[in-house]
Amino acid sequence: MTSEEIVRVLQDALKAELSAVELYGAHSGAIQEPAIAQGVQAIREVEQEHASNLSRRIRQLGARPAEAGGAPTIAGRAAALGGAGMSTAEMLRLELAEEQSAIKYYAAAIAEIMDDEDTLALLAEQLQDELAHALWMKRQLRTL
Repeated sequence: MTSEEIVRVLQDALKAELSAVELYGAHSGAIQEPAIAQGVQAIREVEQEHASNLSRRIRQLGARPAEAGGAPTIAGRAAALGGAGMSTAEMLRLELAEEQSAIKYYAAAIAEIMDDEDTLALLAEQLQDELAHALWMKRQLRTL
């Protein structure tokens, strides 16, 4: 993969993370079960860290990262607002789908990138977080 292709991969991942931050922020305020709401908020904070890490790496590669408040953020906010009145289980299922999409995206990117160890390490770390989030959400769904 060329440096430009890697930047595109990172930009797409950043947009998804920014969207997730909006989605999880809205859901954490709407979920009635305090323990689940706190868990979703904690995941939101990790997703925000992911966005920061991706932005930093994009800048290191000489490009300008996407910013919060743009289309990615609006997409996450729209998804959250479209779910107004959803049950906790429905919100968790929507979030789980986001995590599963991120898992697939990061795994595919890791499989394709060959010569950029810094980006590979970053994506591998973030993949581990996404896997942990998905497992937590599945456990919560089983208990509801």
